[in-house]
Amino acid sequence: MTVTVRRAGSDPALAERLRAAVAADNPGFVDVRVVGGDLEIRLASSSPGSARATLEDLLACLKAAEAAAGLAGR
Repeated sequence: MTVTVRRAGSDPALAERLRAAVAADNPGFVDVRVVGGDLEIRLASSSPGSARATLEDLLACLKAAEAAAGLAGR
């Protein structure tokens, strides 16, 4: 199972800051990259439950990084 989530944005520098903020939480099967001004998270998992748990963790970290950057609610 492969899942891709994209956070649309227009600022490549901000997207890179967010990528760096969640990079430490990425296991080997998760790839987080900046595409233009967007943040793209791709993960591969052997089961839907594992994919869900990983995405929940990553999205919680991303939410915290956005809040720290003053982006909450955008």
